[in-house]
Amino acid sequence: MTVSRLPLALIFAATTLTGCASWLPSSLSFGGNESNSTWEGEYQSAPEMGLTTHLSLKGDHTATTTYEYTNGDPSLKENGNWQALSDTQLQVNMTSHHGLNSERIYTFDPSKQQLTATEETVNGQKYHLGTNGLVLTKQD
Repeated sequence: MTVSRLPLALIFAATTLTGCASWLPSSLSFGGNESNSTWEGEYQSAPEMGLTTHLSLKGDHTATTTYEYTNGDPSLKENGNWQALSDTQLQVNMTSHHGLNSERIYTFDPSKQQLTATEETVNGQKYHLGTNGLVLTKQD
């Protein structure tokens, strides 16, 4: 059976897709009124209890979290994606090297250029991230 490409293209064009919107034209805003460029960049925590957390948010909605340890243990890296939920909230989903799936919802404080997450959901289980949460400051 031979299928023409034109009808398939029409079906695809009429289909509503969900998920990571990296295929959207860059002129479109993603979630809320903020443009993607508001969120893009490198974020870092202050060293705490021997650990520094780095979060990289790319324009194609990919994300990388790197955990660096001061005791000499090798760094751990997680890869995933991100999306803006509103003008001040950001969702980051990661898959770890052990196959764990995690989600953090960060709230953005523009006056401090900081993202803060108070909990993390790992494979459906919620975990509290301490008294002040995980605070990441945008790096210049």
